[in-house]
Amino acid sequence: MIRAGKAAVRTAVVLAALAALATPGPAVRQAEPAPAGASATTGPVIRLAYRSLQPGEPVLVFLDNDGTVRSASVSLLGKTAEMRAAPSSPTRLGSGSGDLFAFLGIDVQAKTGPCVMTVKLRRAGGAVENVRKDLVIIERKFPSTKLQFKPEYVTPPASLQARIKRESELLALATSVVTPEWLGDGPFALPHDAPSWSNFGQRRLNNNVLQSLHTGLDVRVPFGEPIRASNAGRVVMASDLYYGGKTVIVDHGLGVFSSYGHMSGLLVKRGEAVRKGQTVGLCGTTGRSTGPHLHWSFKVLETRVDPEAMLRLPL
Repeated sequence: MIRAGKAAVRTAVVLAALAALATPGPAVRQAEPAPAGASATTGPVIRLAYRSLQPGEPVLVFLDNDGTVRSASVSLLGKTAEMRAAPSSPTRLGSGSGDLFAFLGIDVQAKTGPCVMTVKLRRAGGAVENVRKDLVIIERKFPSTKLQFKPEYVTPPASLQARIKRESELLALATSVVTPEWLGDGPFALPHDAPSWSNFGQRRLNNNVLQSLHTGLDVRVPFGEPIRASNAGRVVMASDLYYGGKTVIVDHGLGVFSSYGHMSGLLVKRGEAVRKGQTVGLCGTTGRSTGPHLHWSFKVLETRVDPEAMLRLPL
């Protein structure tokens, strides 16, 4: 619990780590009740939900509003998110009208060690309060492997450099615009029921020459099978990219984007609204790929996070 300045109002900060379940789901370990004799907390309560505080992990920040907070923002590791109206949830402690929430991410290459999360509360009367919480990013071990690709996907010819540069800029632009509202519909879902290689964050040596970092999850989907949108949103890219192959990127709002790559066919267009579970394409092996599979990835405010962790968020 953190006392809010000199006023009698208190702002509580509750850390609620997501249960590491064997199967993905929105379960969350709720905060423990206050011990007997402890004074009741009044004022807004800030709750964090996450699988772990490690590189590649998303963090949900909820503000249980007591009606005194007009707006709020939260900052972590150089990223700031405006908090928006939270979706109601029967599984989340404190879910109520007027509550706010935001997504943050710990990038896959984030440094370990102590850091500070700051929540800025703008009160209805005009006062501004900064609530700080010390956090610690702990080490995470990632796998490594060697792969063999066609030579042109490791050392592309000069004639393709302009295309590669242009596509890189378009990808960066597509995920840089933050839609200021949540477009999703409940928790995130798998794009296909096939198992994955659990290779998020994998360090790769390609053709014994080029080192790369794998910032998505490869799912063992058979060729031609439908790929589903993990949540509702709007398509911001549906293109055939040199490295990513036929790729769809969906904006879910609040800086959250999911991406589906190496597909054999695109079934949606840029600007199209999609439902959770809607087919966006067919599995393939286009672009820099060694065989049929789905490359599934997420960005949260430009931070690269593990898709499996996104499935656990209590939305």
